[in-house]
Amino acid sequence: MGLPEMSKSHPAIGQAMRFAAVGAVNTGVDIALFTIFFYGLGWPLLLANAAGFTVAVTVSFLLNKTWTFADSSRGREAMRRGAAFLAVAVGGLAIGSLAIWLAALVMPPILAKLASIGATFLWNFTVSRRWVFRAE
Repeated sequence: MGLPEMSKSHPAIGQAMRFAAVGAVNTGVDIALFTIFFYGLGWPLLLANAAGFTVAVTVSFLLNKTWTFADSSRGREAMRRGAAFLAVAVGGLAIGSLAIWLAALVMPPILAKLASIGATFLWNFTVSRRWVFRAE
């Protein structure tokens, strides 16, 4: 069974692939802003991480809502899902912040930032799929 056929019979695979693509965009936004804030403006490590993350999570919600999970909720339900996505993202920020802090003890901050990204993917996808954008 090829990947396109598998993603049709197992929707989670297609969603995980789209989630990863959105994640790549968000990662680019996050790393670019982190680099500007930390290296360019001299912000503290965790503040630069949180600021880049905040912009990236906003982009992430919009792309995941419309494309990854094809969520058509509006009004209060969309706001509820946005709040839930933010809660998941804050959990991801905590996981990523711990990872970047620990990794920065033994490697340059930009490499620590890259290492922290892997620490959050599984959490963010699993909880987003099962809780935030769960089909009602």
